[in-house]
Amino acid sequence: MNRLQPFPEPTDRMLQTFIDLARLARGGDAAAPILTSGEIIPRIWDLTTIVDHRLHADTRRWLTNVVEWLNTQHAWYSAELTPACWPEHPGLTRELSTLAATRYQAGEATNPIQLEEWHRYALPGYLERTRDQRAACQEKHQPWPGRAAHTRGAEEPP
Repeated sequence: MNRLQPFPEPTDRMLQTFIDLARLARGGDAAAPILTSGEIIPRIWDLTTIVDHRLHADTRRWLTNVVEWLNTQHAWYSAELTPACWPEHPGLTRELSTLAATRYQAGEATNPIQLEEWHRYALPGYLERTRDQRAACQEKHQPWPGRAAHTRGAEEPP
């Protein structure tokens, strides 16, 4: 049995978004229809930019598949596992969505440089930056410790 698993494929809606962003980045005639429409293209790596509910759901499902892929293909130690509760942690969700989008784009490159850089910088950076968030959830889910202080001033008086 081959233990190597391919990186999860985005849905057709997600692929169209990546294509539109590439056209926009290219500029010129390729970007003209997007620029004249005034449409704001969502960024898959920033869930807050996705207003289409179907695209948002697609992206969440894709990220769930990416977590499974990361946990089976790149987590050497249990401390490196991304916990199943990642959607409950905004910081972890932001890191994960950026990591997933850069991995997808690196895998689509026509040379190995982007993928090598993903392995050298993006993946270790993700593991390092999210270590404390993951550690708090490994044995028992821990809510955000700063929630009380954060919401104290945000609540409306009775």
